[in-house]
Amino acid sequence: MAEWWDNNSGLNLLKGVEGDDSNRPRLTDEQIISFLRRIPAARESFERVVPSMLPLERARLEAMVSGSAQYMQVDPTDIRDDFQNRWNRQGVRTAGPRGGTRIGGN
Repeated sequence: MAEWWDNNSGLNLLKGVEGDDSNRPRLTDEQIISFLRRIPAARESFERVVPSMLPLERARLEAMVSGSAQYMQVDPTDIRDDFQNRWNRQGVRTAGPRGGTRIGGN
């Protein structure tokens, strides 16, 4: 069974150690944390895959998520609220090259 973290060729994208040119990380810490926060399948696969990795790789990943509030699941309502907030702050254009048309005059 392929894990969530495997790419199409079977490579584990969690692999890698900072500073090791022969075993560079495939994903940044920020990318991994983002996936863990947003995708339940990624969290479940992470828990299955990490114990079987090399000690230095495990240490990197465990340090990244240990005691981190970022690893906690995000409420989907918060994601929707953030998205809507970004749309609301953009403003509405009613005239000009990007806006709507003017009615009744100049």
